[in-house]
Amino acid sequence: MTDKILIKIENLEVQLPASHIIVKKDEYLDLKNKASQGQYMSLSEVLEMVSVSRPWLLENVLYRADIRSIIDIEKNKAGFVKYPDSQGGRYYFLASKTKQFFEENFAEIFSL
Repeated sequence: MTDKILIKIENLEVQLPASHIIVKKDEYLDLKNKASQGQYMSLSEVLEMVSVSRPWLLENVLYRADIRSIIDIEKNKAGFVKYPDSQGGRYYFLASKTKQFFEENFAEIFSL
């Protein structure tokens, strides 16, 4: 895959729509990452992000003891998931760390 297109045309002017800007790729990725910091996700949003069923996510991620010991805020100070206090209660996910967790652990989670 190439990330460069070279077109040589003298005196060419390209006008961007007012709704667009040009930023460096690393700056864009940094801004995108920071956009989710401090934001919370619901279980439905996590299911949509990962594109799996609720039973699959519960069984293969949220209820797995080894994973829960890492992500549950009551079991790990560095965790990022607030588990419900009672059956039928809500989960709360810290968006930035949830996204990072699935990015970094994709192979392990989906190789079950």
